[in-house]
Amino acid sequence: MQLPYNKVFHELKAGSTLLDASLNLFQSDPDCLQICLMYALEDREYMQERYQGQAKVELHVGGKTRQESAGIGLRSVTCDYVMIHDAARPFVSKAQIAALKETLETEDACLLMVPSVDTVKIVENGYVCQTPERSNVYNAQTPQCFKTELIRACYEKSFKEGRMATDDAQLVEWYSSVPIKVVESDRSNKKITLPQDLD
Repeated sequence: MQLPYNKVFHELKAGSTLLDASLNLFQSDPDCLQICLMYALEDREYMQERYQGQAKVELHVGGKTRQESAGIGLRSVTCDYVMIHDAARPFVSKAQIAALKETLETEDACLLMVPSVDTVKIVENGYVCQTPERSNVYNAQTPQCFKTELIRACYEKSFKEGRMATDDAQLVEWYSSVPIKVVESDRSNKKITLPQDLD
């Protein structure tokens, strides 16, 4: 993002940050009872000044990686189900959250995904070795949602092995036989990674 500070503190509009956008959505949801907000140690002062004492919010110092931070947060979750969300996705909608909650009524694991619009190639040693059927290729988003006991156990196993996943759902793939339900999303729920993503 070429910013001199954490990108989730970037203001989308006067006084409201990327982090605020997601936080406000969950705070306004009556089904959301607890928000474990993870932050880097160097951001402690900002986070405490801005979010300490806010409704539903619990502040926790994270780890060195996203996976470590999520695992630390999961140890404090007291609800039966949890949604793990990246603050860098500020445009998640009430409708997407509602679809996830509905899915959790019958499933123990689900996540937002969008069908890939590109042909994906599997590459080994600089050479294409496989082209998956594009209709089977989806891009993962957040929130990713789980029965808390399930994802917590998967995280603890990953820590014991020192194994790093690219997202939360991958840990469920590795350490359980629980099927992960796809909840189709759209590209409005984009991750802010590059300056043009804010256009």
